[in-house]
Amino acid sequence: MAPTRKEFGGKYLRLTEASAANTALSVLTPADVPYRLCWVLVKYSAAPTQAGVTVELDAGAGAAFDGVLTTGSANAQTTVYLPDPKIVIAENDIIKVTAPAGGAGITSQISIYVELL
Repeated sequence: MAPTRKEFGGKYLRLTEASAANTALSVLTPADVPYRLCWVLVKYSAAPTQAGVTVELDAGAGAAFDGVLTTGSANAQTTVYLPDPKIVIAENDIIKVTAPAGGAGITSQISIYVELL
């Protein structure tokens, strides 16, 4: 399932998606336009048991250039990633946010906010 895309002000894009219960969820940013990564929010419906949310760069230049930008705290119900300064993402690059399964009956919601260039 593709994340919900909401453009506002002609300059910003919000990508959101929710998981099923006790299911890992990954949301990817589009690779067709350059943008700045503003912030990421991952929220679990209850206190989860998980290893930590990850925010990764999937580089269009190839796998040798991929990397983890941050890993959230294990078992955190809310993870916020605020890159400072904002990170410029080129065409063909993708930001991938992954919320591990949180436990029986627990869902996760991922929101990614970007500024279009």
